[in-house]
Formats: sequence, structure tokens, C-alpha cells
Amino acid sequence: MDEIDVFKALGDPTRLKILECVKNKEKCVCEIVPFTKKSQPNVSQHLKILKNAGLIAERKEGTNILIRAAHKNIFKIIDTAKRIMNDTN
Repeated sequence: MDEIDVFKALGDPTRLKILECVKNKEKCVCEIVPFTKKSQPNVSQHLKILKNAGLIAERKEGTNILIRAAHKNIFKIIDTAKRIMNDTN
């Protein structure tokens, strides 16, 4: 993983929404799907990209897959990007 993979992963609104969903608490995929308003297969593809970029971690609990942010510092990057966009508008 390098910074290019991280920024590519952050370049999609659905992936940002997924990260927003798991920002404060580990969530089951069954909770992430309705939060994003996307289909389960679509969310799974986005989760794979986030995982490959090292932005999320997952663990299995029974039949559920629980997702969490792998690094809380990623939210500093997201928040900084939002501030930059607000300053330019």
C-alpha cells in the first residue's frame, strides 16, 4: 500500500460514506449497506478497495463480518480535504 492507493480509495463518494459509517464504531456489513443506500454486492466491492488500501480492517463474529477503520488518522485527511473545499467555495 502506498499513498496513491489511499487517495484512489478516498476518491469515491460511496467509500467515503462507508468510512463515515465506521468512523466511531465497528459496524456489521448489514448496517453499512442501508447506510450507503447501495446494494450489498456494490458495498462489498467498495469494501474490498478500502481493505486493499489498508483503510479498513474486518473480523468475523459468527456469520457477521464487522468492519472498522484501520487508522483513525485517515479522518484527519478527510476533514482537511473538506476544509480546503469549503475555503475555496
